[in-house]
Amino acid sequence: MTKYIFTKLIYAVAFIGLVSGCAQIERRQQKENTDSESISGGGAMQIPGVYKNRIRDLEKNLITQQDKSLYSKLLPWFSSEEEQLSFLRNTDYEDKQKWVMKTRILNRPTELAGRYKRMIDNQDIAIGMPNEIVKKAWGDPLNIESSGNSLYKNEKWRYLRTVSTTDGFKQEKRVVYFEGGRVVGWETD
Repeated sequence: MTKYIFTKLIYAVAFIGLVSGCAQIERRQQKENTDSESISGGGAMQIPGVYKNRIRDLEKNLITQQDKSLYSKLLPWFSSEEEQLSFLRNTDYEDKQKWVMKTRILNRPTELAGRYKRMIDNQDIAIGMPNEIVKKAWGDPLNIESSGNSLYKNEKWRYLRTVSTTDGFKQEKRVVYFEGGRVVGWETD
């Protein structure tokens, strides 16, 4: 009889654990759904990849050359994907211009140049650096290759520089890779 009660007790504990685990899974799924809804509605939480798809969808709505040109000009200066979404949600050009004025995004090149001053002076670059700041540090590239649509500023810039070494001067080839107008990597030969 005690063996029977003991077995029933084990089953009861296992059942309670299973129900508790299912409840936790349900709460987690509800939280994820709530987070996804807040993201699509402009919420503050950012989950990688969710914004990217929404941004790509809204970029398809850039129809006029005027809209595309403005977006391409601003792309390196967005501080976050949320900010990109905020801009892209504006449907007409006048609203986009108002957004630009309100956020003062066009002042960022000057502000960032000050922040990157030491790097510019040392002719150095960094991951995330906007393309205009790279030009201040390294000058104009020999050539620029675009990958895909040039609107998105996914580019490869090639440089040929003369550098001083212990053996004299030598030519150094440098390639800088950009996504969205910001440095994602570089290589030197």
